[in-house]
Amino acid sequence: MALDIDGFVLLRAIAQSPDVFCDISGDVARAGRALVVRQLKAKTLTLRGLREIHDSLGAETFGLVVDGLSDAEVRALVLRFDRHHPDDKVTQLGGLRRHLAGLASWTNPSPNPNQPNQPIGAAARPKRDGTDGISRALGHAAFLAVWDGKDHDPKPAKDKRRKAG
Repeated sequence: MALDIDGFVLLRAIAQSPDVFCDISGDVARAGRALVVRQLKAKTLTLRGLREIHDSLGAETFGLVVDGLSDAEVRALVLRFDRHHPDDKVTQLGGLRRHLAGLASWTNPSPNPNQPNQPIGAAARPKRDGTDGISRALGHAAFLAVWDGKDHDPKPAKDKRRKAG
């Protein structure tokens, strides 16, 4: 019967004596990166978890991992952690990578960092009475109007100068 080996103990031993494991240094880098990417893709990862990964790896190493992600992976992570990112469809990939790194390194805590997705749609809209505490033009009644499907414009006047042919 084989005993389970603690992978963290093995990785810690490899990290503490890299000269002993010099022949597998490339494999260690690939495996370590693959493990971090797998953790970033985990469905249970929250914004707080993303920030903890950033803090434990450091900004430079985290940036290298993010640079190695595919375009679709970066876009998916940005949309997952910042559902209200305005330029998610048109931003250049370098901008999305910087935005992801900015989300990970942000030091101010979010209102609920354990919640990966912020409310969208009607729950995220400001209230009509303006009680959201922020004075914005988009919160005014004119911007909250809804089209009822009818044309309320007056009909154009007929041109009296029309010549009878």
